[in-house]
Amino acid sequence: MNFEELLKLAKKSSKEIILNNKSSYGKVAVACITSKNNIYTGLCLKTTCNVGFCAETAAIAKMLDNNDTKITKLVAVYNGNEIISPCGKCREQIYQLNHDNLDCEILLSDRIVKLKELLPEI
Repeated sequence: MNFEELLKLAKKSSKEIILNNKSSYGKVAVACITSKNNIYTGLCLKTTCNVGFCAETAAIAKMLDNNDTKITKLVAVYNGNEIISPCGKCREQIYQLNHDNLDCEILLSDRIVKLKELLPEI
């Protein structure tokens, strides 16, 4: 699967759904493919008390349920169309999931980078 197809999946999933007056989910969506050629998506959960989680975390939970840990490509989308970089916490989480994920390709708005290029000194 190429980045164009992953981007379509992420864009399709990314839409903010209000749960109550303050909490929502889906404003950030992620799509990734693993070394086993499995595709995973995830949505963020935003809450007022900061106990929500990132879209990458949701996708990783699905991966772990399938004993899958090595991500080859990943794209994150904000608000349905803006390509964004995984946050620092998610970058570290992806690395801790499998150290081979340093070679995971991440689509940014202007280029493709490897996770190791986005992490500080390891």
